[in-house]
Amino acid sequence: MFSHRNILKQAWVVTWKHKYLWFLGLFASLVAGGGSWEYQVITQNLGRNPIEGSYLHLGNILAIGDILKNFCLGLANLFQQDFWMILNTLSILLITAILLISFIWLAITSQAALVGSVKKILTAKKKPENLSIRDSLSEGCRHFWPVLGLNVSIKILIYFVVFIVGLPLLFMTISNASVLFVVYVIIFVIFIPLAMSLSLLIKYAIAYKVITNKSFIASLEAGAKLFRDNWLVSLEMAIILFLLNFLFSGLVLIFLALFLLPLGLLGLMLNLFWLVILILFLAIVVVVTFGSALTTFQTASWTGLFWQLKEEGGLAKLERLFGRYRINAKK
Repeated sequence: MFSHRNILKQAWVVTWKHKYLWFLGLFASLVAGGGSWEYQVITQNLGRNPIEGSYLHLGNILAIGDILKNFCLGLANLFQQDFWMILNTLSILLITAILLISFIWLAITSQAALVGSVKKILTAKKKPENLSIRDSLSEGCRHFWPVLGLNVSIKILIYFVVFIVGLPLLFMTISNASVLFVVYVIIFVIFIPLAMSLSLLIKYAIAYKVITNKSFIASLEAGAKLFRDNWLVSLEMAIILFLLNFLFSGLVLIFLALFLLPLGLLGLMLNLFWLVILILFLAIVVVVTFGSALTTFQTASWTGLFWQLKEEGGLAKLERLFGRYRINAKK
C-alpha cells in the first residue's frame, strides 16, 4: 500500500546506511539551495512581503544587462593596458572559469549520480554493497548535458515567471492605476504553485533521464505526465519534506547556539583565537555535513516516490481520506 511514511523511512535508511552518498549530496546541493528549487521559491517569496520580494527579483533580472555591459566595457578597457596587465587579468579570468566549470560539473554529475545510486539501492534484490564514488560519478557524467539542460530550463522558466509577475510593478511606477495592483496580486497568487509545479516536474524529468535513459524531450514529457497524474501526491511530499527541512534546520541551529556559540564567545572574551577558529571550523563541518545528508535524504525521498508512482502508482492522503468519507457517508 502506498504511504509517504514508508517512502520517507526507506529514504532515511538509505541515507544513514550509505553515508558515502553524502559526498554526492554535498555537491548536488550546489545545484539549488538545499537541493530543491521549490524551497527557494517558498522561502524567498514568503520570507518577505510579496511586493518587496518581487521588486528584488525583478531588479536582479534587470541587473543582468548592466553586469554584461560593464563586463564588456571592462574587457575593452583591459586591452588598452600593458601586456603584463592583460596577461595577469586573463590568467585570473581563466582560473576562475576553470573553477566555476569544475563546480558546475561536480554539482550536475553528483545530482545525476545520487539519483542513479539511490535507485540501484532501492531496487537491489539482495543487500546492496556500497557503490564507489568513482563509479557513481562516472555514471552520472553520462547524463551531464541533459541534466544540466533540465536544471537550466527550470531556472530560466522560474525567472521568466518572476519577470511576468513583476511587469505590473513596472507599469505601476508609470501609472497609479489600481487595476495594476489587482493584476499583480492575481499573478503573484498563481506564481508560487506554478513555480513549485515546474520544480517538481523537473525532478521527475531528471529521474526519467537518469534511471530510464530517455531523451531530453521524452524525459520532459514523461515527467510532465507523471506530475500531472500525481500532482497531489507530489505536493504532499513537497510539504512534508519542507516541514522536515525546517524542523531539522531548526535543530541544527539550536545545537550550534547551545554548544558552539557559547564557546566561541568565551574564546573572544579571553582572546583565545585558536578556540574561535576551532569553533568556526566545527560549525562549518556541522553545517556542511548536515546539508549533505539533508540533500541525500531529499533526493532519496523523491527518487523513491518517483519509482513508486512509475511502477505502482499511489493515492494521496487527502484522496484516501475523502474516499473513506464517501464510503462512510454511503453507509
